[in-house]
Amino acid sequence: MWTFIPLKDFVQAKQRLSGFLGPSERRCLFQAMVEDVLDVLTQLPALERIILLSDDPTAKLLAEHYNIECWSEKALGGPGLNPVVNSAVQSVAGQVDSVMVVHGDLPLASLDEWELFISTHQQIINKEKVTIITDRQCDGSNVVLCSPPGMLNYEYGSESCHRHRAQAQGKRMVVEIMELLGLSRDMDDGEDLAELLSRDWGRRAPKTLQYLRENKLDQRIKALTAGEANSAFIKMEVVKD
Repeated sequence: MWTFIPLKDFVQAKQRLSGFLGPSERRCLFQAMVEDVLDVLTQLPALERIILLSDDPTAKLLAEHYNIECWSEKALGGPGLNPVVNSAVQSVAGQVDSVMVVHGDLPLASLDEWELFISTHQQIINKEKVTIITDRQCDGSNVVLCSPPGMLNYEYGSESCHRHRAQAQGKRMVVEIMELLGLSRDMDDGEDLAELLSRDWGRRAPKTLQYLRENKLDQRIKALTAGEANSAFIKMEVVKD
């Protein structure tokens, strides 16, 4: 099983957090989230290869650090998430049995959840199958595991989970949709971060939480999402990059 992790330009990542964090803060936060994801994924023996899809220098450094691979988006025919992912998957179709596509903003995913997700997929008898981790709104596709690669045309964006399911069913693939505590919690906006900071997650998301707390961003996010900050505070704290 191969795993692809498409990563945007780290400087441009998480634009929906622009009302809470400045550009350099978003970049550092995104890197912390990706590291949390990689710290767990690299423990999974079922994953033969883990490949980042990005032209960002930070992604290349992470690949070196974790002893994994980084493929250039430009070489895959980018830009754009869907063209890059589809090109990467099609390039290995016929070479491997399964491909998993993972987003990098899932720091709360635990090792147990990853193992459950993979084992659920492997237990499906049908050779042509797709297993999807959806988000809490049952709308997005946080993780897609497809066997064999090339059967599915990836269509990320609004309601991607519905499109992926309909497409797979149309090809008579077995489809399994799952929702798990950490894997279904992608960090897209301020409310997501506020929830992350509002409870004890145990050993989940250690680097993400450390970055937020050490830089006192947890206090700002809590204040902004609670409506306690005025516009002067937002201007002073957010537009400081």
